[in-house]
Amino acid sequence: MRLFPALAILPLAFTLSAAQVAPAGEPEFSPERIRADVAYLADDKLEGRFTVAPGYFNAAAYVANRFAKLGLKPGGDVQDWFQMVPIGIDNGKSKVSYRAPNVIGIVPGSDSALKDEYVVISAHLDHIGSNPKAGKDTIFNGAMDNASGVATMLEAARAFTTGGKAPRRSILFIALAGEEEGLIGSDFFARHPLVRGKLIANVNLDMPILLYDFQDVVAFGAEHSTLGPLVAAAGAKMGVTLSPDPMPLENLFVRSDHYSFVKQGVPSVFLVTGFKNGGEKAIKDFQKRHYHQVSDDMSLPFDWNAAARFAKINYLIAREIADREQAPLWYAGNQYGDRYAKGAPKAPRP
Repeated sequence: MRLFPALAILPLAFTLSAAQVAPAGEPEFSPERIRADVAYLADDKLEGRFTVAPGYFNAAAYVANRFAKLGLKPGGDVQDWFQMVPIGIDNGKSKVSYRAPNVIGIVPGSDSALKDEYVVISAHLDHIGSNPKAGKDTIFNGAMDNASGVATMLEAARAFTTGGKAPRRSILFIALAGEEEGLIGSDFFARHPLVRGKLIANVNLDMPILLYDFQDVVAFGAEHSTLGPLVAAAGAKMGVTLSPDPMPLENLFVRSDHYSFVKQGVPSVFLVTGFKNGGEKAIKDFQKRHYHQVSDDMSLPFDWNAAARFAKINYLIAREIADREQAPLWYAGNQYGDRYAKGAPKAPRP
């Protein structure tokens, strides 16, 4: 087993501008903070954040530093914030064993009867690294995939620590290792969650396309559990609609980190921006021209106000789940609930 040197929490190396003004008692969501987080995570210095490379470890230390400054409670078992995940990498001759960190921070719940139930907000931190044969630009920065997901998760976490009202249930924020290697970090955490309590829902943020003023979101898997109505209720508070899966043939519900939680019986959704208001063109153009390409970097025309709105809906969804009396349930007769949560209570199919 190969282990990289111990992680050190890195100092922040930038100054953030003032957040947008919000009404009294409501959290603020800052385009400038999100931009700064994406810029750091997508910088060439991190060399594409390949999950067992030094750049990924620097990214993990950065997220831990951000969690600490936000006042989250450490949720790891190594140096407070980290859960070390066994990862095997095929070098062409044999499989080499490494360990790479998931980064975990917690906002404790305030309700004595519900605080041991955890809402998990996840985003994968790794990308695909660099390739000396790629051409003049050799680094796959992964600005949209998935620095954008991590940055909006951080801003949602900040809202819980500055909004004044603690959630009833606990919220667990996790930056995951090894998604690009096969959902490895999420699978390990879902099987070894490090908390005394129950994971009751997962909202996964993976490659939200933050290039336009989105008017709707898609929550892949919304039709399988009562998470769907909760996402819709949260979106309605800011005029954002929940749209059905526009690409059902791609079967995206089984293709990102949320599916690791599904396999442990946890109702889950995978949240992205939707097709309305130019979204279809922006999403399909990104997938065709920039997905897993060196051009997925800070030169893309990010809409940072849209990024702040995406962070806000993440926050509202998490709060909707955390503060409801009833935890999310699979629908009766649903294939995933029947397969992975056989003995769990079910909700009537709508």
